[in-house]
Amino acid sequence: MKTPVLLLIMCGHLGLNLIGLHGFPALLPDFIARWTLSESEAGWLAGAPYLSSIFAILVSIGSDRFDARRLVIAGSVANAAGFLGFALLADGFWSGFGFRLVQGIGFAWTYVPGVKVIADRMPPGKEARAGAFYISTFPIAASCSYVTTYWLDAAIGWRLAFAVPGITAVVAAFLVWSLIAPKAVAGGGDASLDLRPVFVNRNAMKVVLANLFHTIELLSLRSWMVAFFVFAATTDGGAPDWNWPLLAMALTLLGAPTGMVGSWLGARFGMARISALSLLLSGSAACVVGFAADWPFWLLLFGPVLFHNLFVLMDAGTLAGSIIEVTSPELRGRALALHAFGNSAGGFVGPALFGIVLETTGGAASVNAWGYAFASAGVIAILGAVSAASVSRRK
Repeated sequence: MKTPVLLLIMCGHLGLNLIGLHGFPALLPDFIARWTLSESEAGWLAGAPYLSSIFAILVSIGSDRFDARRLVIAGSVANAAGFLGFALLADGFWSGFGFRLVQGIGFAWTYVPGVKVIADRMPPGKEARAGAFYISTFPIAASCSYVTTYWLDAAIGWRLAFAVPGITAVVAAFLVWSLIAPKAVAGGGDASLDLRPVFVNRNAMKVVLANLFHTIELLSLRSWMVAFFVFAATTDGGAPDWNWPLLAMALTLLGAPTGMVGSWLGARFGMARISALSLLLSGSAACVVGFAADWPFWLLLFGPVLFHNLFVLMDAGTLAGSIIEVTSPELRGRALALHAFGNSAGGFVGPALFGIVLETTGGAASVNAWGYAFASAGVIAILGAVSAASVSRRK
C-alpha cells in the first residue's frame, strides 16, 4: 500500500474515533449543574478515560509480537461500547465514570497503536516522519469533538450527542478491517513483555517522561478550557456572548499547523530539541493564563490564551517521532506502549489535579484559583522541557 493511502486510512480511523473525545469537557458546565458535581468530581470524570487506558496499554506492550492492526480494531469496538453505554445509561457520577473508563480502553488501543500500524508498513527511514504526521492530525479530529457535541446536544439532546461517536467508532473499525491487510510481524526472540530493554534506554525514558508531562498540561487545558471561558466571561462586562465550545475548537485547531510545523522542524533540527522548545513556551504561557482571567476578554484571548494554544501541541508529533528515533524496530512496540502510558497517566492526572487545585485554592469563582490551577500544569510542562532537552544534548 502506498504511503499516502495508508496515512489517509489511519488518519480517517483516528478521526472517527476521536469525534467524542472532548465531548464531555465541551458540556462540562452543564454536567456540573446536571449531576451536581464538585470541581474535583468534574476533574475525575474528565480524566476517567485515561485511568482505564493505563491498564489497557498493558495489552499493547506485546504488539511487537502481533499486528497492531488487530488492536486498533478492538479499540474502536471498545470506544463504541463506551460512548453508546454513556449515551443510554449514564445518570450520575458513578455510572458516568464507569462508561468513561470503557472509552479510555478504546482510546488506548486506537491512538498510539496506530503509530505502530503505520511504522510496520513504512519503508526503513521514513517511520518517524510518517508517525509524527499521523500524530499531528490529532488536534484536527479532537477539536471537532467540542463543537460537534455542543451542536448535537442543542439539536437532539446530550444522550444522542454521545451516541454519535459510538456509531462512528464502528465505522472506524470496519475501515481498518476492510482496507488494511494483516501483516506478519518480525519480532525478536526475547519475551515481548520484557520492558527492561526500554527502561535501560535512557533517551527513550527521557522522551517518555517528557510526553507524560506534556499530556498533563495538554489534558488539563482541553478538559477545563470551556469552563474557564465561561468563568472569564463573567469577570468582564465586555465579553462577547459566544459559543464557547466553538472557540475551544478553533483554538485546538491551531495545534494542527503548529504540530505539523513542529514535525518539519524536528526532522531538520531534532525531534527532542523541538519538543523541549514547545514545552518551555507552552508551559510558560500556562503560568500566566489563569491569573489573566479578569483581564479584558480580548486581551486575554489574543494574549496568553492564544500563545498557549499555539505551542501546546507543537510537540505532540515530535515526541512520537523522538520515541521512534531512539528505539530499534524490535523494541518499538514496547517503547510506544510506554509512550502511550505517559499519554494515559498524564490524561488522568492532568484534569484531576487541575480540579483539585482549583477546588482547594478558592473554587471556580476565584481568579487566583484558576491561576494556580493553570500554573500547576505549566510548571509540569517546563519540567518536561528539561527532560526533552537532555535527550537532544546527548545526541
